[in-house]
Amino acid sequence: MSFSLLQPLRDVAFAFVDVETTGASADFGHRVIEIGISRVEGGRVVAEYEHLLDPQRRISAGVTVLTGISQAMVTGQPTFADELPRMLELLRGAVVVGHNVRFDLGFLRKEFRRSGQEIVAALGEAHVLDTVRIARRRFGRGGNGLQALSRRLGYVPEVAHRALADVRSTVAVFERMMEPIGGWNLPFCDALLAQGGKMGLLPANPRESLLPLELEEALEMRKPVMMEYLDARDERTQRIIEPRTIRRMKGELILIAHCQLRQAQRTFKLERIVQMTRIEAGAPASPSPVWTLAAPEPEPVFEFARAPVALPEIVVSCEALVQQMAPPLASADVQSQIDDLLLSGASPSMGEAESAFLDQHLSEIAQLVGMLSDEEFCRHEAVRLLLSHGSRPWEDALR
Repeated sequence: MSFSLLQPLRDVAFAFVDVETTGASADFGHRVIEIGISRVEGGRVVAEYEHLLDPQRRISAGVTVLTGISQAMVTGQPTFADELPRMLELLRGAVVVGHNVRFDLGFLRKEFRRSGQEIVAALGEAHVLDTVRIARRRFGRGGNGLQALSRRLGYVPEVAHRALADVRSTVAVFERMMEPIGGWNLPFCDALLAQGGKMGLLPANPRESLLPLELEEALEMRKPVMMEYLDARDERTQRIIEPRTIRRMKGELILIAHCQLRQAQRTFKLERIVQMTRIEAGAPASPSPVWTLAAPEPEPVFEFARAPVALPEIVVSCEALVQQMAPPLASADVQSQIDDLLLSGASPSMGEAESAFLDQHLSEIAQLVGMLSDEEFCRHEAVRLLLSHGSRPWEDALR
């Protein structure tokens, strides 16, 4: 796709995309069950496409409750590979736009590959716009889920959590956010500026988080949310929780949270979460939903105020600090020690100099540690020791 960045938006083709999926993570083998695409040219919709797809795997219970898409509805439908030629007709030669588009692209990259194609080879070096990133720069963090943002901007969605309906909401949200700065006459380069810079079809960081937007923010800001959850009897229950972290356990994504009902830490399967609702001070008893499995948010919790410190430099600094600390505790099970640390947030006290260092480099260390795999985490002994001697609960830093 080749065009001048100075061209107005009305002279650029856009493909607005949304997918519904069997669950929260493409990395865990979840698949696309519905896709919606709107092709916009000249500032108006010129073509639309929507189709249920057979994922050839089970749909999570929470997704069925949320979207209304059952196993029976997708069994026997065409596969993603069957429908890919029709999708390409609308996607090629266009800027790809989505609401929390990194989530959609994560699934699409996997589906393209299963179909024998690479997404970049099929679509070229397409530009990407994310209405979540644009909304964050305009309204700040929080409350930027598609349904809440649509209402804020004066658009009432026809339905929610179905692919084409959410695509239409995304088109409306994009138009309304562009209107104050030039609308369809805005140069494309200024639209890129509105989201904070260029994005491509591939992630800038291959390990970037693909968690839901409001869950990421709840983890970061430690705010309670109302969670609707399917219990072991498949009954919908509601409880107020304070999310702590997400862990991978036995091939599943697990939310670890403080449950106000039990007044204790509890674990919840992500695939059984129907939706979460932010609880605001003075808010009504039944606030509108702000997060669901259908609309996760990929951006990392920490954003650097300056260039990140390279991992080797952090490790060297950690080693220097560790020499001033108590000898490491002997442990045959390093991973268990790490899990205990991350889940409990327990940490012995440190000296003043070490505390000052941590305060200065808190964001860098937290971001770097969050990018490490468990294997890498264990390999870097100095990083592990630094965290185990932290001056504050490190679960706060790692959110």
